[in-house]
Amino acid sequence: MSQLTFNMTVMQFLADHRNVLLTKFFLLATFAGQVEGYILIVTLIYVMFDKTLAVRLAVVLLLTMCLNHVLKITIKNPRPFVHEGTYLQKWAVSTENAKALAAEYSTPSGHAMAGSAFYPYLYASVENPVVRVIAVLAVLATGFSRPYLGVHYPGDILIGWVIGLLVALVAIKRADEISDGWNKLSYKYQVAIIVASSLILWLATSAINGWRIDGQPRAFLGYAGFLTGIVIGRRIELSTVNFDPRSSRPPAKILRFAISVAMVLVSLALLDKVFRAIVDDFSVLGYLLQYIRYAIAGVISIFVAPLFFTKLGLAETSTFEAC
Repeated sequence: MSQLTFNMTVMQFLADHRNVLLTKFFLLATFAGQVEGYILIVTLIYVMFDKTLAVRLAVVLLLTMCLNHVLKITIKNPRPFVHEGTYLQKWAVSTENAKALAAEYSTPSGHAMAGSAFYPYLYASVENPVVRVIAVLAVLATGFSRPYLGVHYPGDILIGWVIGLLVALVAIKRADEISDGWNKLSYKYQVAIIVASSLILWLATSAINGWRIDGQPRAFLGYAGFLTGIVIGRRIELSTVNFDPRSSRPPAKILRFAISVAMVLVSLALLDKVFRAIVDDFSVLGYLLQYIRYAIAGVISIFVAPLFFTKLGLAETSTFEAC
């Protein structure tokens, strides 16, 4: 597709009128809308409050990001200032981050799509007014951060919000029905479906991209891999551990949250270092290892970490099997 025409005047205005405090705020907001930010939020909910809600939020988020990948690589609209070659000067992000983002497409915004799918689902699932206010503010702050930092057009945000909200509405209305149907499948079928779907989607988007492996963002296989890890680890956790997230006192909850986050982030960092030593990132094997890396992290987050902190006596087991 040809480049979409968005208003560069707005982008130039934002680039010329930044200030230090706003930039720091929007950098924090944009971090909250990245994988690391969502790992913190989902893990917090998973180990302290509601396992089922955390898993559903993770699935909504990851499926939305996979859809965003497909749309971006189909539309192929470059980010602001990339054609002009001035993005390193115009974007308010680190040079390393800028170079990575410049290789990806712009429309629709992944931050906006993910936020408007994730937080509305959280809003609908939790009646706490404080959580609901935070959810609304998070959608707005995450979305607004992207044009302010220079990496997305305002139109990217609006499109992302609309699509993400549609995903959220489907999830809100159909979550129980979808969950019931999914849980009727055997464990082997569940794993086979998610692995096959990941492979098919990768091949399809590679074909759309002219079979150029080096031009396809690696992040997509991270989303698919983490989702695979959740599918693999979910039933194992329920059948062998089944910890109660509401058990224990706050200090124990905080400690198991810290353990879970540390195990996931350390495993991702170590596997990244090991795999990079084995093969080039932008190769067929490099992409496959990216998928495996995040699948392992998903299993660790959903099963290994709970097994570990339950053995330490930081959580009690439950006789109730969640969906």
